[in-house]
Amino acid sequence: MPKYLITEKAGRFVAGHRNTGVGSTLDLPAVAAEYELTLGTLVPADEPEAPPAAEPEAAPADEAPADAKPRRKK
Repeated sequence: MPKYLITEKAGRFVAGHRNTGVGSTLDLPAVAAEYELTLGTLVPADEPEAPPAAEPEAAPADEAPADAKPRRKK
């Protein structure tokens, strides 16, 4: 059976099991874990951690953002 890690989003019970703490592992069939995976209360234990999401690049100071209002000319 695949192993899953409990996340901080989990409540008192996860997939019918008492929550034993963040980072604890549960051995569950894939069918039993499917709903909890969609909620984000479980993550696969064998999956490597994803790298942090890259922040979007800031526009240069001389360029206005696309949604900015046009400036009035003096």
